[in-house]
Amino acid sequence: MGTLSDEAEREGSPLPRVQAPESNAEPRAYPRESVALSSLPALAPVTERARAAGAALARAAEYLDRPGSLVHARPPSLARAREFHQGAAARHGAPALRAARLLYGYLHLLLVKPSLNFLEWATETPLRLAVAVIIGLVVWYFG
Repeated sequence: MGTLSDEAEREGSPLPRVQAPESNAEPRAYPRESVALSSLPALAPVTERARAAGAALARAAEYLDRPGSLVHARPPSLARAREFHQGAAARHGAPALRAARLLYGYLHLLLVKPSLNFLEWATETPLRLAVAVIIGLVVWYFG
């Protein structure tokens, strides 16, 4: 059993032409040639802004990727944060300012720093995060 083209070759006759079905679509308002991207002058400012944004993003990435930047920094331990707050309080001359700065430092150490260190520790690995979430749900539900 052969295909239609095999039979046509054997007989020496050309293949019958298949006509495309007629379309009910209306003709386009503009021919395709008039929509070429190079002929649209309004795209030039957009392209220039995109190039400028890309260059700015590349400069920002270089700035953030240098050693010692926030991207490469590790959070300080509680002891180092305490030393930092005590040093910052010692720089103030007036005893009232020194006490206020030291009070702020201890509030930071008691309220903010433990929660940030725990979040950093718990999200270090997916397994650790899952265990922390399960323990949190158990404590919340049964506590």
